[in-house]
Amino acid sequence: MDRLPDEILIVILSCLNLKEAVRTSIISRRWRYLWRFTSCSLEFLNQWDGNPGTWVEPTVFLSWVDQVVKLHQGPSLDKFIVHCQGITDESPNRICDWIRFAMEKEVKVFDLDISCHDFPDLNKFLSISREVKPSVDRIGLTSLTSLSLVDVNVKDEMIEYLLSSCRHLEHLCIKFDNYMKKLNVLSSSLKSLSIFYCTKLKSLTISAANLLSFVYGEASMSPVLKLQLQNVPLLSELQLKGPHCGSFLFEPSEHSKYSHQLQRLVLNVPMLDVVSAPRHDHSLFGLPQLQCLKQLDLILHARAGESFLFFVLLTTACPFLSSLGVMMFYDSLASKEAIATGLRRYNRAKADLTAHGHPCLKVIKLINFAGYRSDFRFALALLQIAKSLEKIIIKPGPGFLGAERIATVRERAKQLEANLPQGAELLIVSDLQIGSDLRTYHKELNC
Repeated sequence: MDRLPDEILIVILSCLNLKEAVRTSIISRRWRYLWRFTSCSLEFLNQWDGNPGTWVEPTVFLSWVDQVVKLHQGPSLDKFIVHCQGITDESPNRICDWIRFAMEKEVKVFDLDISCHDFPDLNKFLSISREVKPSVDRIGLTSLTSLSLVDVNVKDEMIEYLLSSCRHLEHLCIKFDNYMKKLNVLSSSLKSLSIFYCTKLKSLTISAANLLSFVYGEASMSPVLKLQLQNVPLLSELQLKGPHCGSFLFEPSEHSKYSHQLQRLVLNVPMLDVVSAPRHDHSLFGLPQLQCLKQLDLILHARAGESFLFFVLLTTACPFLSSLGVMMFYDSLASKEAIATGLRRYNRAKADLTAHGHPCLKVIKLINFAGYRSDFRFALALLQIAKSLEKIIIKPGPGFLGAERIATVRERAKQLEANLPQGAELLIVSDLQIGSDLRTYHKELNC
């Protein structure tokens, strides 16, 4: 390899992660500084995983990041990623220095997950841009394709400027922001948008002709959000967490402009909406229009014994649904009156469910199935309508107060097996892998 020119060695080093590239500096004197010219990525990850040996005190870690940034001499860089968990000192110039670095290196992926820091305001940002490229008309982070800001406060006007000036920006994620109040997302390039727990956000308007995926996670203490999706003709995936799920479920006319085109839907429904669902008169207000939906994942926070009948009816609004995943969390025990009312509603609806035979539903996954009468009737009702079912997978879970109900689940499973459509199979598994998608959504939406 010593016969190869430096340019080729730098290309090879660019395929390594930062630590691996730096380690090559001990090979020989010639290799000592080659890592500084790498062009692929600089990724700094300092996340607590339970092992003290892999975690560095945040102030020390960020100082090391700053030092590497100063040493890097390559003309360009694909990715600049900094994740640092733990309380950090707030250096007002640190993020400004990183932004200046990202501009100089024409970074494409800019990803910051670092607490107690603010993104500069628009005036400061433009000032940095002019310092970096004083003679160029288009200034700023114009090479960006992906921007993620977690625990980094940023103002509305700054995000709106980035959306208008970064013509190649395809992915935007903002999480745990305390500044944004009224955000207008106007972009012709954006393909995925994720907004999580922006505590002061009151209005979000989205007009993005190429948007494919939208994720919105709402904190329980957040102000009531006015959400408008005005021009999203390609939107096919929607994930919602929090109170806004109620609007989507119970006010379908408010979302009819885009709901009919969705192919994948994830709803993380709070207890208040799960409790309200049995009282919703779908014959009067209708169900969401989900004519193209193929995959539906529900995370339901409920009281043990509460009726899930509404969510069975929801599947009937999805004629092409092929996969249904449901993860259940029981926070308390429903009253005897609520349990009895749910049973009466289920008995009244049994005949109607038979008429709703679902032609496309192939796979059902029930995660944290505890064998209560409510989730048993829920599973039974799904079997009643899923005429083409191929497989139902059950992952047993703890019931209310953590009491193990595995024996109950197995007894319920025998009863379900007797009601399987012809050719379908029932699997009981302990492997968490079958719930990986739902668990990813649950973790991602930070429930």
